[in-house]
Amino acid sequence: MDDIQAIFFEECAEGLAAAEQGLSAMQAGDVSAGTIAAVFRAVHSIKGGAGAFGHVALTAFAHKFENLLDEVRAGRIDPTPATVGVMLSALDILSDHVGASQGTVPLPDDSASLAAIQAILDADHSAPAPAPEAPVAQPEAAVEAEPDPFGFEPVAVALDFDFDTPEEAAAEPEEPAAEAVWRVEFGPSRDAMAAGAEPVLVIRELEDNGGRVVAVDCDALPPLRDLDPEQAYLRWTIELPGWTAEARINDAFDFVAPDSHIAITRVEPSAVAAEPVEARTERLDDARALIEQVAAATTAAPTLTAVPSAPAPTGDGGAQTIRVDLVKLDMLLNLVGELVIRNSILSDRLSAKDQERVELPELARLTREIQDNVMSLRAQPIKQAFSRVPRMLRDLMAETGKQVNLQTHGEMTEVDKGVIEKIGDPLTHLIRNAVDHGLESTEDRLRAGKSPQGTIVLSAEQKGARIIVTVSDDGKGIDRARVRAKAVEKGIIPADAVLSDEEIDQLICAPGFSTAATISNISGRGVGMDVVRSNVEALGGRVEIASVPGKGTSFTLVLPLTLAILDGMVVRLAGQRFVLPLATVIEAIRPEPGQVSATTPGSEVIEIRGDYLPVRRLTQVFGLHANEDRPVHESLVIIVESESAGRVGLLVDTIDDRREVVIKSLEQNLHPIRGLGGATILGDGSIALILDVEALVAPAGQTRNLLRGIAA
Repeated sequence: MDDIQAIFFEECAEGLAAAEQGLSAMQAGDVSAGTIAAVFRAVHSIKGGAGAFGHVALTAFAHKFENLLDEVRAGRIDPTPATVGVMLSALDILSDHVGASQGTVPLPDDSASLAAIQAILDADHSAPAPAPEAPVAQPEAAVEAEPDPFGFEPVAVALDFDFDTPEEAAAEPEEPAAEAVWRVEFGPSRDAMAAGAEPVLVIRELEDNGGRVVAVDCDALPPLRDLDPEQAYLRWTIELPGWTAEARINDAFDFVAPDSHIAITRVEPSAVAAEPVEARTERLDDARALIEQVAAATTAAPTLTAVPSAPAPTGDGGAQTIRVDLVKLDMLLNLVGELVIRNSILSDRLSAKDQERVELPELARLTREIQDNVMSLRAQPIKQAFSRVPRMLRDLMAETGKQVNLQTHGEMTEVDKGVIEKIGDPLTHLIRNAVDHGLESTEDRLRAGKSPQGTIVLSAEQKGARIIVTVSDDGKGIDRARVRAKAVEKGIIPADAVLSDEEIDQLICAPGFSTAATISNISGRGVGMDVVRSNVEALGGRVEIASVPGKGTSFTLVLPLTLAILDGMVVRLAGQRFVLPLATVIEAIRPEPGQVSATTPGSEVIEIRGDYLPVRRLTQVFGLHANEDRPVHESLVIIVESESAGRVGLLVDTIDDRREVVIKSLEQNLHPIRGLGGATILGDGSIALILDVEALVAPAGQTRNLLRGIAA
């Protein structure tokens, strides 16, 4: 059962994320039926799976949480901010219960949360208006009877006759009127029980909602000697009262395989069969007996531990999914990388004629298609990383007393799974930094004429082969005078250093740097922004900082779209080969004599169609001193486009080829090297370094060199 239980815990993680998203939306004011139902379904699914695997504490807490959500969903309890707050706290406890079931955290103390839920359930939410009192009938004044001339006294006689008129007798029904019913046909997948499913649990849940089994189709049941206890042969017909919510019926089938037969129809009173109730239910005992027999046979059979395979197509055009271990995807991606390398080797060793003869171009095309499909399998919405922020933000608001409004954009932007896993820590530090350092207190914001509620914007977008993730706030901005003073105090820069605003902003990424006056649970130890920069650079990305005093600060993470394969241009520098990412290249130019000219010592520009672009000599950047006397017009200038510096010319010796290359990380054996994004293996088996264009063309300043030296 370990493999199946692992799938359950994966579904728990998805359910907790969906519930947190829904509750966060409710906290923001979205109390629509769809949002509430989504939270209910997530908790209900966790409860059902926990019960199936015997996680008693998790099941009990989820059941109580589900009761509260059911009352809110039915409209009997209003989703007030206080109620939503209780549910958010309950979700935290539910998450801890899931972790305890996995054995990763101790069992949480849920008594306070259960008491808060029960208090809401016990509260009188109806508060009906008191019914008006009926007016008290005043006794009529007695009428004095006239004396009888013969001396008889009158006697009052009460007559209580109850005769119906013919019209009234015809209008009175002899039997109660028929009511609408839900008719459910349920036939489990033939292999359902082999995968650990239990149809009896579904039927019992329907019975708990007022349903009853009215028929069992046994036509597919084989003779006893041929019966396989791991196969499902029966099909049940269950009827539920018409007042039952359809959503509750659907919830019973949350863990049912997609290829099962499920038909839910509503039968109105006029269409209810005229068959007497006795005739429709006389087979009930036989049906129950069949159910118990199948359940006993299933219990006696061995349980398979294999992960269930992908369900068979249902014929309705719906998408089918299957869970695959990420390790297997990584292995497949590595194999595709090896295929790319072998293709490169063949391209190097075969002549053009031989390449055509063995259809090498077709092999390259197929390899690229395989690569694209594998990369699409690894691509995940960045929403998975963003989903952790709301919960963290609630804790930070409670700790700091600040009011924060979170806005997210581009949550469905897809990025490599490896990138998502590694940007969790940078996002955590950036959000904590924005709340603690960026946003002012409520009083300070009011004095500054701002809204008492601060705003943090979390966004993601794809630009070419890069993913741009931005965390910005509308706080007080970076106090550059204080940052500079702290940097001088800590010996990061000399007191007489001349720095631009951008260079001062980058100082906050220095190891151990902090402007916090005191150390708190949130910040003050100087490890936050250094972690952000280190992790992002380890991914082959960079951190950009922009700040306006009094207006706010923006941190931009520029990350690679994928960590595996890229299109590259192989260039030579002083006899050594490097790979330039093709996505950044605009054009290559053989400069004419005098087209490249020096402006200042160490700075050169190239004139192209009336524009002057800066030129970087890569041999000087990397300290490759061979061929220093080579004339510029014998070299090539490759024009690249960057986010930070726009168009820039890179001076190289020659261009060897265009290739797909497999990126190999340098961080496993070396610390991050500015200007290099990794390494690759070329077709002849030699190693070539991959250039990081953004780092190469960014304005080089004293601060960057100092920070690099300190980090090393």
